[in-house]
Amino acid sequence: MARIFINYRRQDSEGYVGRLYDHLLRHFEAEQVFMDVDSIPLGVDFVTFLDEAVAQCDVLLAVIGATWAEAADSDGARRLMLEDDFVRIEIESAIRQGKLIVPVLVGGAKMPRSADLPTELHPIMRRNAVELKHAQFAKDVERLAQAIRNLTAVKAPATAAIRAQKETALKAIRSDLIAATDSPLYSLRQENRFFPVLGDGNPDATLLFISEAPGINEAKEGRPFFGQSGMVLNEMLGTIGLTREQVFVTNFVLDYMGEKREPKPAELAYYAPFVERIFDVIRPAVIVAMGGTAMRCLLKRFEQPEANDKISAIHGKLLPVTAPWGGTIHIVPTYHPASVLYSASWKAWLREDFQKLKLFV
Repeated sequence: MARIFINYRRQDSEGYVGRLYDHLLRHFEAEQVFMDVDSIPLGVDFVTFLDEAVAQCDVLLAVIGATWAEAADSDGARRLMLEDDFVRIEIESAIRQGKLIVPVLVGGAKMPRSADLPTELHPIMRRNAVELKHAQFAKDVERLAQAIRNLTAVKAPATAAIRAQKETALKAIRSDLIAATDSPLYSLRQENRFFPVLGDGNPDATLLFISEAPGINEAKEGRPFFGQSGMVLNEMLGTIGLTREQVFVTNFVLDYMGEKREPKPAELAYYAPFVERIFDVIRPAVIVAMGGTAMRCLLKRFEQPEANDKISAIHGKLLPVTAPWGGTIHIVPTYHPASVLYSASWKAWLREDFQKLKLFV
């Protein structure tokens, strides 16, 4: 059940927010929509209080009116630049907690320029905004509500019988992979007594993680993400209350390639049918592409325009796509766990990206 927090500035958009609230109640229960934080008790740290209020929600709607960025206090100081501004505190908190943030433009407002925002609010510039127009307000809110439902939908667990069917299907794929003597990497596998690495985890996982190819340690064990990168992945999963057993992890190339390099087109083409079968068995709500190569492969597979973007530009974004089995799923590009072993800042970005997956847990 999605919980929605409406962030707004009274002097800028109060009239629009009341109307937005009323229309949202046509799509959600009253207890799902929070428009005002009650009076903060005396002696309570208001930053902590607002942090906790934002923490209770899944989605923050940042309502932006025509004077949102320019609104000033009695001394003429722009409110957004003040550290005790409630609007700023709530948005900063949502960014820090990895909440889904949707800028909502009202009254003909445009997205503010980065120069008009404190550095801490710059991440909202990377969020797609929704505009609510007076002439089609109800229709625009309906579109917003549907987007929220799509983004926060949780995959229903399979019955015991369906789960057993999925386990059997994965075993069949594994058997076919073992018998794949025409694979371009089969001779390397045989010469070194490596195992193919199909993947492992929950056969009915909501979250499927995919990278480019297994390393030598993974090929020796027949398991993906075995070693230091696996420890990082486990740590990140722990930050959102999950274990490896609750997700599914695989690769685009299912055998060790012999060295650290980009997969060859022929290798990707050979293993693509196996990967498609894995997707169809798991039918995840979210596919997390770990690393630039996996990101490009996945986005090309779903014919997405972001396939040529750099991962630094789109990591952590929720990209909706139509699944082959029907319905909307989401792709989330992020950094490869191995890369963060060499960069503390990348590890912070990886952790922030994982927080966005809480919507689907």
